Amino acid sequence: MVAALSLGAFALPGSSYAKTVDFGQSQVQKGNESHSTGGPVDLAIANQDKLIEMLKKSGAIPQNATAAEAENAVNQFLKTKAKQAETGVPDDGQLIKEQEKLQENIKDKMKHQKGGHDKGSHHKDAVDNVVPEKYNGTERKDKVLVLLIEYPDFPHNQIKPGDTDMYYSDYTQQHYQDMIFGDHGYKGPDGKNKISVKQYYEQQSGGSYTIDGQVAGWYMAKQPAAYYGGNGSNGSDANARGLIKEALDAAAKDPNVNLADYDQEDRYDLDGDGNYNEPDGLVDHLMVVHSSVGEEAGGGKLGEDAIWSHRWNLGAPYEIPNTSTDVPYWGGSMGAYDYTIEPADGAAGVFAHEYGHDLGLPDEYDTQYSGAGEAVSYWSIMASGSWSGAVPGTEPSGFSAWSKEFLQAAHGGNWLKDAEIDLADIDKKGVEALLDQASTKGTNLDALKINLPKKETVVNTPYSGSSEYFSGSGNNLENSMSFNVDLTKAANASLNFKTWYDIEQDWDYASIKVREAGTNDDWTTVPGNLTTTADPNGQNPGDGITGKSDGWVDGSFDLSAYAGKNMEVKFNYWTDVAAAMPGFYVDDIQVTVDGETVLTDNADGDQAVTLDGFEKNNGKMYTDHYYLLEWRNHQGVDEGLAHLKRGNSMMEYDPGLVVWYVDDKYDDNWTGIHPGEGFLGVVDADQHELKWSDNTMASTRYQIHDAAFSLDRTDKMFLDYTDLLGLTLKDYDTHPTPMFDDRHNYLDSKVPDAGRDVPKYGLKIRVTGESKDRSVGRIEISK
Repeated sequence: MVAALSLGAFALPGSSYAKTVDFGQSQVQKGNESHSTGGPVDLAIANQDKLIEMLKKSGAIPQNATAAEAENAVNQFLKTKAKQAETGVPDDGQLIKEQEKLQENIKDKMKHQKGGHDKGSHHKDAVDNVVPEKYNGTERKDKVLVLLIEYPDFPHNQIKPGDTDMYYSDYTQQHYQDMIFGDHGYKGPDGKNKISVKQYYEQQSGGSYTIDGQVAGWYMAKQPAAYYGGNGSNGSDANARGLIKEALDAAAKDPNVNLADYDQEDRYDLDGDGNYNEPDGLVDHLMVVHSSVGEEAGGGKLGEDAIWSHRWNLGAPYEIPNTSTDVPYWGGSMGAYDYTIEPADGAAGVFAHEYGHDLGLPDEYDTQYSGAGEAVSYWSIMASGSWSGAVPGTEPSGFSAWSKEFLQAAHGGNWLKDAEIDLADIDKKGVEALLDQASTKGTNLDALKINLPKKETVVNTPYSGSSEYFSGSGNNLENSMSFNVDLTKAANASLNFKTWYDIEQDWDYASIKVREAGTNDDWTTVPGNLTTTADPNGQNPGDGITGKSDGWVDGSFDLSAYAGKNMEVKFNYWTDVAAAMPGFYVDDIQVTVDGETVLTDNADGDQAVTLDGFEKNNGKMYTDHYYLLEWRNHQGVDEGLAHLKRGNSMMEYDPGLVVWYVDDKYDDNWTGIHPGEGFLGVVDADQHELKWSDNTMASTRYQIHDAAFSLDRTDKMFLDYTDLLGLTLKDYDTHPTPMFDDRHNYLDSKVPDAGRDVPKYGLKIRVTGESKDRSVGRIEISK
């Protein structure tokens, strides 16, 4: 008899978007994580087919380029964009610390709220179709302001039919009103009704979240398009922020727009009172639409001078002229800070994706384009799913189960109705559960979480004994450990220790600091054999330790300059808002005065230092990892999974049980750097490799089209790319795969980016039944 897992408390279980570190790949510098919820370039929404066309027009790709050359060229273009966005952005915005605090609060909620553990009776053999369940809780409604702005050299309605799949002869206010806020959807370019952004969020939230607002414009920009969208020296749009400010200035003069109507949240709790539901003088949710095709989809006539759609901020709160508000923060004026920007021909998928960032969600794709693609792709709107649909972007696929966890923690409501079970509670008899399709809120579970034992990662081995001192790893740290040394009668003194460190080069710093004991004097850094005074980013405390030690090294610091005084000495570790690295480890501390050892501490015996943020450590890290199980089907929002336009063909992602593996060891999905690893990805049920007709390996987005586990055969696939690449791709291997077994290898050596390196615990997850319309799946979990 298999025990059935029933719905317990529907609160969000613990989860993972922590700024944790890839300790197994610690030589790799992390990107600027403050851009994880947006930045001046959003590569998730790149339309690679359109970009190939754009690069051929510009000459960056020769017209006679082979398929492999064209694909390599566009991947290199995107990789360069990613790198430039990482290193060339001048600032993260004045409210970055408040944004980081907000993210930390959400992560804390995700980690400490738990789902149900209740076990019930065995389910009957037949599996009924999904039974929708009405949500009776409170609905949250956010107000969104949409501003349309056109260029003097490219006004709206200059887009041509060949430039876009979302061609209309007239891009009117009403079009955007219907596409973003429509209760009944909007008319697509094919004449069919399409889902609006409002409908998308209402369905995904189970009726607990919605948006409302107005569309204003078209306003006229002051400068030609290239002034705003031309690529600057850092590879990003030259002045997208300037276009946003011009749109706001125009809206302030528009008698039909009251900016204060769009201020009902204190997103960053600027007054520190814990109340986020009060005005803060800033426009809460701002979307700006420019009059061309986005650069991410080729840019149309503007090409690389078009703005690339993104979510970002204005650097500092912008006081909007000719406005007023009762909130006192911005000189009595209304202000703006966060924004998203989208193209005139954008479909609901692009708008919904960028708005997901506005609600705090990170990207789930490989933001560095480091390899063949992450194991998410069309399975989530926060990866490639914003482009789902027969008309690309008009049928965006649903959020991943992980994103719904995040939104549940951040906003409450009905985003995710789940239960969880610990691996230790699973035995040979097994546990059974019913999963409703992710696109419908029914009477069964939305998702099931399987908690795994903590993941152990060896960072290093203590230099001596079994312990060492550790600075901690993370962002916005200032941790230390200190001791006193009496040098009142000394002539010479030195501090020596062993250290292992991996610190973000030129951004984060360890240091040795001193001050006279018993005073409140400022701390002074001490130069030593490991320090540098170079300060390229204005963050070196004076004599700082940064970069990587490549193993245990000696630290030697001369304290003789402080002879005659009683001194306080501290090891200090300071980090900025982003790019958490493994940190600073110290062992075998020794202080010598006039040739005599006066202090030793090897972290194993008597403790001679006072810890203030540092801790004793065994050189290992323990992080959370777990599975999220959900049932995906071609209904509701996920209808787009059956309509993925690729070349001259339509690809589909087959329905069934999607097994997400979440790994807190990582904070990115850079699978080219750590193949098979990343913070989130699906386990591919079918490990049959797919190759193009020229025998080159297909990228991950194609490999995982049949990732779902199911009792049914998958559909045959044939993709025709002869016009663009001169290639075809087929997959006629349609055998069903109903069982996940973690003893199997889900990391193919020939295409590891598409795999997941899952831990081996003897866990089995089997699909044992499906309803007639495939809207409900029955699964059995056992060992």
